[in-house]
Amino acid sequence: MYQTIILGSILVATLYVLKHRHDPKLPLVPYKIPIIGHTYSYLTNCEEFLKQCRREYGDIFSLYIYGQVKTFVGKEHSHEVFAKDDNFSFGLAFNKVFPGDVLLSHLGEFKNSTKVLKDYILSKLKFYTKRMQTSLLLATQKRIGNCDEPKAFNNLYHLMTRIISTPIANLFIGEEESKYEEVITTFAEFTRDAAGFLAIPPFLDFIYPGLQNYVTRITLRLGLYNPTIKHKDILIKHIKTQVLKRLQEKEKLGDSWERPADFLQDLMDEENFDPNNVNYPLMADKMCIYIFVSVHTTSRTCANAVMDLASRPEYMQELYEEQLEVHKDADENDILPFEALDKMKKLDCFIRESLRLTGNISGLPHVVLKDYTFSNGLQVPKDHSVEIYFDDTYGDELLQGSNPKSFDPFRHMKTNPSAAKVTKNFLAFGGGKHACPGRYFAINEVKFFMHNLILKYNFRTESGKIVKKKRFGPMAFPSSEKVIFENRSK
Repeated sequence: MYQTIILGSILVATLYVLKHRHDPKLPLVPYKIPIIGHTYSYLTNCEEFLKQCRREYGDIFSLYIYGQVKTFVGKEHSHEVFAKDDNFSFGLAFNKVFPGDVLLSHLGEFKNSTKVLKDYILSKLKFYTKRMQTSLLLATQKRIGNCDEPKAFNNLYHLMTRIISTPIANLFIGEEESKYEEVITTFAEFTRDAAGFLAIPPFLDFIYPGLQNYVTRITLRLGLYNPTIKHKDILIKHIKTQVLKRLQEKEKLGDSWERPADFLQDLMDEENFDPNNVNYPLMADKMCIYIFVSVHTTSRTCANAVMDLASRPEYMQELYEEQLEVHKDADENDILPFEALDKMKKLDCFIRESLRLTGNISGLPHVVLKDYTFSNGLQVPKDHSVEIYFDDTYGDELLQGSNPKSFDPFRHMKTNPSAAKVTKNFLAFGGGKHACPGRYFAINEVKFFMHNLILKYNFRTESGKIVKKKRFGPMAFPSSEKVIFENRSK
């Protein structure tokens, strides 16, 4: 028995040494705690820890986190990661931690998701302007309502998911089905439930890199746990209702049938759509992709923008006066023309600053597709993981101006870039040709929402102070502190 224990210990030690041998070309920051490495400092004091590593080891450095070496790339070389898409892949890195192919198993070889998004939604932003605003107005009235007496909301993110989901559901599944509360709930909660796997720290990766993702996939494939099934069932039910109704009406009305304008109808117009054998799970899975990438990020942006303004009431009047001027272009139903978005210059700057200071220290992991040498001579091997060190860019005075860590809502007025524009000093949407394709849709929705919110309400934090975001490791999340809404005086 003792021989077995000794041999087992030798085997474990050997595997540990082999697994943790580091490429000598990578500047690995020394660590004192075996197995744990830098994980504790990364999770509990990420901002200061990464700053220290940057000062001591330069723009590119590597840490041992959750059982593997990860390289952090700062402001001087992050553009290389974004630009060299034949060397670095965000999609592959994401698939290594998120089992999307198992959760959305009916997608198969659906590889043109970006093109579909551009053709079906992004190319029609101007066309969808009125519906987006109408849905936002109705959702805001329903979720916030009349505030003659002050109302307190203590979870802005939850509130924003319901409001932001309303126009997205309208454009995706159609005006009729988006009126059902269970549909709005599915759009609002799908990403949270699906991404629950990402919220679990990958402790199993200490044993072997990738083990946590493997266990998650096994759990899903065995049907032991899948939080997205209820949402897909709801989508299938409502998709089926609309598909059958539209097919029947088209057959009955012929040339006089009026084609619905939404993402669902675009799916029905595809060449491979078979009206006699409709693949409802596939249609639901396609819709889930775009729900996943749109609702959470847009809701988070709205929640942060509202909290940032509620924390700084000294900027409310200036933004209010701009919105009053812009609103002169609105029709009798308070609907603005698409071109009015360009007139919201101060609001756009405010949103861009809110995005800049979202609070994430690092993120956007990429997998190295083949051995790569950075312009400073540092080499990273194939299959290695690199991550963008956001704070190195956002804390730089040359890139951001004076006091880069302070919130200056009109910091960008002189250069006047759109909140959706990707630049070297603004990484909220990534960079290169793979920058988030839906960013213009998201920013338009945020601007329309904030425009009406500022016109209708005064809002402030309950404490009257600047509210800090919640944090876990390098990630920041909207605060859950109460925000007080009151109707503006007429």
